[in-house]
Amino acid sequence: MKKYCLLLLMLLVSCARQEGRHVVGKMQLDQAIPDWVVFPDKEWQRLTPEQAFPDEGPSHITGSMAVSNRDAWNAWVLAMNKKVRGAAWQGENHSDDSWGVAITWGGYLLQTFGDPEYRFQTASLGKAFTMACLQLALDEGRIASAEDVIKNYWTGEGQLNSSRKYLSKGHHTRLSFLHLALHTGGFPVTNGYTWQNCKNYERVAPSWANCTADPDFDNYAHAEPGTVEKSYSSGGYWRLAQALTVIWKKDLKKVMDEKLFSKMGIPPDRWDWIPGRTVREDARWYPHMPGYGLYIDPPYEIDGAVVRGGPGWVVMSAKDLARFGLLIATRGIWGQQRLISDTQLLRAHAGGNGSFVAGIGQQVMLSFGEVTSAGIDFLDIPVHLFMGRRPQPSSTNITSR
Repeated sequence: MKKYCLLLLMLLVSCARQEGRHVVGKMQLDQAIPDWVVFPDKEWQRLTPEQAFPDEGPSHITGSMAVSNRDAWNAWVLAMNKKVRGAAWQGENHSDDSWGVAITWGGYLLQTFGDPEYRFQTASLGKAFTMACLQLALDEGRIASAEDVIKNYWTGEGQLNSSRKYLSKGHHTRLSFLHLALHTGGFPVTNGYTWQNCKNYERVAPSWANCTADPDFDNYAHAEPGTVEKSYSSGGYWRLAQALTVIWKKDLKKVMDEKLFSKMGIPPDRWDWIPGRTVREDARWYPHMPGYGLYIDPPYEIDGAVVRGGPGWVVMSAKDLARFGLLIATRGIWGQQRLISDTQLLRAHAGGNGSFVAGIGQQVMLSFGEVTSAGIDFLDIPVHLFMGRRPQPSSTNITSR
């Protein structure tokens, strides 16, 4: 059963994407999401297990005992409560409820673990937000195509701290936005700490990289984009964030606030996106990885706009991350409006410190937000319990942000 559910989940997450207009009609909305999905305003509507799983009799058989959907869900929650805890990653301390998880179904808050209001920087999870900023730029025509070369929009000349990094020189002349988003741009560096030994964590530098052991010096395209294997690169995402800041002519946090979160019930003061300069200058950003941010090179502000951490470091609660997960599940629609086109750039992402955001659409409509938590995974959710079902809310729902 678990193998079947995993395959089903992978199928739902990887379903075909379709482009959409900014505003869609009722017929298009009906095709995109079930009519029973709701959208939280300032607060989530809470769904109890009794409302989610009315006692309708056995749903499957375990051994010789009939088990209802509600029994199965409660058993799963009990098992998770025994396992889930704060993560401990590279010296971060997330004990004493300094972590949180939120699971929603159909736009209702169904289950939380830990403190779902807890906010902390979520490591690489923020790459999902950077991809969203790229898609929004495409939606507005600020970029004609994700496959456009970046040098046609920004060269970095006189701003980047070495001519080898200029996007008008060397391998960069073929570097596209999509190359950086998909980690195929020939940028090899993903953290400054291990790169000083020509490694990214436990992996040695790619054979095509000319490693000098200087993370700042080496943050450029070492090979022709698209011709080498995928190499996960936070350094490449930093360059993408710089380019997007130029294209938007504003702070990317403001882009997300104006284009998405102001319409999704997330006020600007309820989340943050750490600037790249902060990570660069904090030698103990991750206590066990001194010098982690040494690859984050200038410029840190462009025409007065701060450059946010394109590689990550979004500070947000699990409850609000689950809102972004719901946007992923609905494939870019919120209420009666398409906020962002449905493409591969609207996707889930994990953070190395036990953070995650995800959503499953189609007829399941689950979303998941996780901040610095261990012992639970999005793929652990028993998806089969929700197939072919819909929430049964009542007028006495408890509301919670």
